[in-house]
Amino acid sequence: MSTPFCSGGGNRIFARRFRRPDICLGVLLLGIAAMGSLRAADPIPTESAPPSPASDATPGDSVPPTNSSSAVFPGHSELNQPAPPSEPSFSLHSTPAPSEAPTAGIPSGAPAANTSNFIFPGGSPDELPDHLLVVYNSTDSSSKDLALYYARRRNIPAERILGIACPQEEEISRAQYEATIREPIISYIYKKGWMTRRSVPARLNGAMRDLLIATHNEIWAMVLMRGVPLKIAQDSTLSSSLEQGEALQTNAAAVDSELALLPVFGLPYGGFVPNIFYDSTNNGVVRAGPELATKLILVTRLDGPRFADVHRMIDDTLYAEQHRLAGLAVLDTRGLDDVRNAYTVGDSWLRHAQGMLHQEGWMVKFDTSSEVIPPSDPLNHVALYLGWYRADAFGPWVTPPDRFERGAIAYHLHSFSATTIHSTTAGWVGPLIAHGAAATMGCVYEPYLDLTPHLDIFTRRLLDGDTFAEAAYASQRGLSWMVTVVGDPLYRPFRQPLDTALGTAGSPTSDHYDWLLLQQVQHELANGDLANTTSALEQALDVPGAAAQEGLGDLLQKVPYDPDAFIAAAGAYRNASSLEVEPIDRIRVGLKLAQLYESSGQTERAQAELNILRDLYPNDAARFGVAGVVSSSGPGSNPTGIPNLADPTLQPSRSAVDAATIPRPPKPPGAP
Repeated sequence: MSTPFCSGGGNRIFARRFRRPDICLGVLLLGIAAMGSLRAADPIPTESAPPSPASDATPGDSVPPTNSSSAVFPGHSELNQPAPPSEPSFSLHSTPAPSEAPTAGIPSGAPAANTSNFIFPGGSPDELPDHLLVVYNSTDSSSKDLALYYARRRNIPAERILGIACPQEEEISRAQYEATIREPIISYIYKKGWMTRRSVPARLNGAMRDLLIATHNEIWAMVLMRGVPLKIAQDSTLSSSLEQGEALQTNAAAVDSELALLPVFGLPYGGFVPNIFYDSTNNGVVRAGPELATKLILVTRLDGPRFADVHRMIDDTLYAEQHRLAGLAVLDTRGLDDVRNAYTVGDSWLRHAQGMLHQEGWMVKFDTSSEVIPPSDPLNHVALYLGWYRADAFGPWVTPPDRFERGAIAYHLHSFSATTIHSTTAGWVGPLIAHGAAATMGCVYEPYLDLTPHLDIFTRRLLDGDTFAEAAYASQRGLSWMVTVVGDPLYRPFRQPLDTALGTAGSPTSDHYDWLLLQQVQHELANGDLANTTSALEQALDVPGAAAQEGLGDLLQKVPYDPDAFIAAAGAYRNASSLEVEPIDRIRVGLKLAQLYESSGQTERAQAELNILRDLYPNDAARFGVAGVVSSSGPGSNPTGIPNLADPTLQPSRSAVDAATIPRPPKPPGAP
């Protein structure tokens, strides 16, 4: 199968091929779970562990790495026994997969466990805090401060706060990772008696390896605080790999993705390891819990350009958990729909995510332009952003004012979106956090498209009430790879049921209440529990809130064949306009009202609305494309002719009107 390979050459992605295994490591790990248990000492010295809880660890002696290229563990004779003659051959690669165009659904082609056939004894997301390890850099005082603050807010006990003396640079060598990160962490876990492992012989790529597999692990999740290195550089002196394809043989990786495999010892350095937690059928069967923890740990990081950014991320996630995350969902596709195009699968993930969000009642802005959303778009109050593909942060996400709601989750797919997290301009992860996002993901080095998070799975797991860490890891096919997960692993944005959140939202004039109410109304519409009529919508959204009235106007434009809907929509937009206090929101509502008038032939009224916006907010109106006069469509105008760009030469033509406002379908023959 032809599978995209993201490249940093401008705004392009190149297609490469890789081989598909007949049996993946995930199946191997499940198969050996039924074998007899043997307590095996970890092949690292325990004396390097910290002497007391929440103390600063220092590196111990040189030890074999987690992904050791050697199948022999010195000093552990129980691990060096040859495999019995009946030992099956677990080859991660057999024959090349046939070349074929990707389907428009969830893609196949990358090695991954079909986890839908396996049901682990899962734990509840409420149990995850009791199995979390907080790790900070003891050479960075701000890293420790953040760790202690986070632990206090999340009620994490002192014995599960660990300081390690590691470099402060974002990129480190493989040797530095082994000596200053992996070794002190596993040493501390062993000293506390939180993990036991046993020896398992296995044949990988035709060669026998002795693996150490955890039989018990109390650490289900781990969070790395700002100051712990981000990525492990390629080491050309290490050649061992699980992969046959040249592009996949790299031993570079994100630190958190590498640490996720801490319960398994003895794998080769190079290539990715199939993720047994990958939710291949998007059904949520596999859950985080004690059994999964013997195969992997859910590792994220709390990191950002500045200390204050991380502090805010911690506070915002807790706020959103308490009140339920709500706001606008923005999905920015590349406008791909040709199933013969290998990159269409990226848009397919977003289309599936759109359907899920719509069914749950979300107001969704679904952009189908080939370009990313421009700075002139006055979108705001964003709770969820998923999009692609541009090298550095651009558009409304880095254009004042900040567009995100508290606790917002934002992710932009690009090959090098997380080469650094400490910049407010380079890549996407740092800039998104600097401008208000509370959780994101990114790639530290070049990935395959299929080895980036599958956004339909990510969305489904979040909406089902999973933690951010569970959703992020369930959406990835491979580990020991390039994806870094940035945010509180315990964050559950939809922990509060919608009706409960509405009942505790306070004043019905708050924006948050409005967004929750809009979701409830749209959910009832999507499920047939509310009639799609003007009177039903006006009654359901009869509250004096700007967001609710704007949403009412959007929904009324979708009511079919009702002449009263137009008048009601215009009234709703006028109500919203009178209630809005921020220029960006007043301009967005004004543009919607102008488009509504212009689409019905009321050009003079549309022009009057544009004149009002330019008079009230001359600078902001120009910035958001309110310029010129109502005329036929042309460069810098949306399909109705209303200008949406201050300078048409800066951006491609696109609508500045929210995607929720769509043309009515043609009236069928015989309709009243």
